[in-house]
Amino acid sequence: MILFVTYAIYYSIINHGDWMFDFSKARKEMVDCQIRTADVTNYSILQALSMVAREKFVPDEYASIAYGETNIFLGKDRYLLEPRIFAKMLELLRVNSNDLVLDIGCGLGYSSAILSQIAEVVIALEEEFFFKSAQKLLSETSIENTVIYEGSLSDGINYEEKVDALIIQGGVETIPLNIQEQVKKGGRIVAIFLEGGKGECRLGIKKTNSIDWNYGFDAYAPLLGDFSIEKRFIF
Repeated sequence: MILFVTYAIYYSIINHGDWMFDFSKARKEMVDCQIRTADVTNYSILQALSMVAREKFVPDEYASIAYGETNIFLGKDRYLLEPRIFAKMLELLRVNSNDLVLDIGCGLGYSSAILSQIAEVVIALEEEFFFKSAQKLLSETSIENTVIYEGSLSDGINYEEKVDALIIQGGVETIPLNIQEQVKKGGRIVAIFLEGGKGECRLGIKKTNSIDWNYGFDAYAPLLGDFSIEKRFIF
């Protein structure tokens, strides 16, 4: 008889001899084996990734693979970005403890939970399907410097001041002008641009009337529908 064993159970048997998954060890291995080896050196990022329980921000059935090198399905064509890609995006964004950060498409709240450990204030934006769950999870984690708004991702937010940094948690083909305008002059935007089945993460620096985009690294992320280019047929 062939016995099929899930990774979570296999991990537990090999390391503990019981049925309890050691998330703390998985978190440490994620940082040591995925993040550090990807040349992410910012101490604040490494510390935040070491502290926040990623498994709490994914559907229960995917908790055992929360620290794997993969995007995790959250529902409704949305994914939690794989740890390495997300960490490299944060390194590129250069968030500091004085920053006001806008986190677009926070899913169930993991990205905002990480950013809350690095920035002064985090504003998260999520659509109705995920909003209440993300709000609940962030509250249960006792994060006090993050506020989450419900709305269309491509609309952004109507906040009283412009943000220092903005990150989009998914692939984009375009970023609407109204989103770009929510970043202050000299502020930064990080997003993964998709084109022809390929993608690259770019850092944008806000100028007076435009964004100066620079290549960061090759990356792919599932497309956020709100940031797609409308396809038209020409006859």
